[in-house]
Amino acid sequence: MPKKMNLVKKLHQSFVVDKISNTKWENGTSNPLIVELDTTEACDLACPGCISEDIMKTKNRFTNKRLMEIGNEFYLGGVKGVILIGGGEPLAHPAIGDFMKYLGERNIHIGITTNGTFIGKYKEIIAEYSSWTRISMDAATTEMFGKLRPSKGGKSKFNHIVENMRQLAEIKKGKLGYSYLIQTSADGDGVVSNIHEIYQAAELARDIGCDYFEVKPSYQFREGVDHALMIHNKEFMEKAKNEISHLDDLVTDDFEILKAINLDYSLAGKQATQEKEYTTCPSAELRTLVCPSGAFVCPYWRGKDHMKIGDLNGVGFLDMWRGEQRKKTMSRLNPSEDCTFHCLRHESNLEIFYMVKMIENDEKIVTISEFDRFI
Repeated sequence: MPKKMNLVKKLHQSFVVDKISNTKWENGTSNPLIVELDTTEACDLACPGCISEDIMKTKNRFTNKRLMEIGNEFYLGGVKGVILIGGGEPLAHPAIGDFMKYLGERNIHIGITTNGTFIGKYKEIIAEYSSWTRISMDAATTEMFGKLRPSKGGKSKFNHIVENMRQLAEIKKGKLGYSYLIQTSADGDGVVSNIHEIYQAAELARDIGCDYFEVKPSYQFREGVDHALMIHNKEFMEKAKNEISHLDDLVTDDFEILKAINLDYSLAGKQATQEKEYTTCPSAELRTLVCPSGAFVCPYWRGKDHMKIGDLNGVGFLDMWRGEQRKKTMSRLNPSEDCTFHCLRHESNLEIFYMVKMIENDEKIVTISEFDRFI
């Protein structure tokens, strides 16, 4: 069966337990352990239905100097891992090579979510320092890729990206993943169905030398809708189920099939809602999102001004983290009302509440050795 992520297990690593144990939760953490970072809000592709279309209109990015300063601030601030992600393409930043090397040499773990077009330029650095690199592909052929992920000029960079992945696979130390977002015309104007290429794409991922293939559902990001699953035509979803049902045939000792947590809801045509009885978010104390246009509670709230916790343009990272704006935003955040969507870290929050209670009762928490910093 396709595997799902186990985020709760990660919380029992000794460095996380130490952080939870040494935090006065009524005041919040002194620093997060993980930062998701948008280096730039520009992208070299022009995907129809892009969820970050409004954000990328600004084309903001940190200056080269400021990005390197932020790296130093992360290091001095006790950050354990940085995920390069984006409203834009994180590897498009002109200083990204120096930035990754700076973090890696200081034992700050790096994860990368990328469209893959710039991997060739930085493959030695990525191979050396990236714990995992996930490529957003969504296609198995250059024709489908050209429809769903065209360049600004309308051409398909599929073959170029596949070759980048092959070369990285030969020298990488970390994991390499092939991400496949299920899409149909419901996802917006110009979007076509890619369901018939799921199995073929997984085969390609295995042959390239990827460590895993991940199948994911798409979401709605329009005015008044925050992170709701896209509801697709039932006939399309039946075809998707059939494609996915055969993916286990491709599994080997070196190649896994991963299924996103909410995928089953999407295939069944249901919304993945969560009732939350808690009114604070401990996960948002352990990890955060930093963008050129501001820092936000988490990626679910990227670009939402009422969930902005500060701005790193002209303000140091720890000053922002311990500042008044973040304090006010966190005091206002109420997951039971604000986050009724299916949050990836709901189970993590429940576990943290349980662990805090154990600590208060002087009960011993069983810890495990570090195996994955990306909690």
